[in-house]
Amino acid sequence: MSRDFFVNGETMVSVKGNVNTSIGSITQLGLSDTQIRITPDFRHRDLIVDSFGPEVPVDVQSFLASVAVNMTLVHFDRDVLDTCLRESLGMSAIGAMPRAGTLLGSGDARFGGANKFIGLNLLSPVGNKPWRFYAAYLVGPPMEFPLGTEKSIVTLNWRCIPYAVDPWGGGTGSLNVLLWDHTLDT
Repeated sequence: MSRDFFVNGETMVSVKGNVNTSIGSITQLGLSDTQIRITPDFRHRDLIVDSFGPEVPVDVQSFLASVAVNMTLVHFDRDVLDTCLRESLGMSAIGAMPRAGTLLGSGDARFGGANKFIGLNLLSPVGNKPWRFYAAYLVGPPMEFPLGTEKSIVTLNWRCIPYAVDPWGGGTGSLNVLLWDHTLDT
């Protein structure tokens, strides 16, 4: 690909989640009315040694990352949104609080019966380079839902993390745990 202007075009948001929910297969959540904002949050820590002085690092350690995805949807499926809200808080029913400290991943495989993380998929036929986030959930404030006589444009705030069933990873920790790629869920 050569350097050029990039226009992503309209974006369809699809989700896939726990096999025991209505989003157990890839499901369209909605169409964004404006740009979707993808903001990676890379974490680093300076390595300071006395021979380089007190403030200049000799190297920098990488400590993983998360991604914030902020969007507004104008054409969406209200039931799919309710499922995403319920899963994101670990609720058994929409609006019913889970036990405090409920784990979203629960040590279960992606889309497993106890795993509440959602596969977040962003597709644009114009940009032709989809985004897939492996372990996403709506984070506080998760949404803003205006009610009135005009169309409701819902604002959603997602957080995507590099979830692993076993954080030990056979001694390799986070090595090769996927945060995102450019292949849609099927």
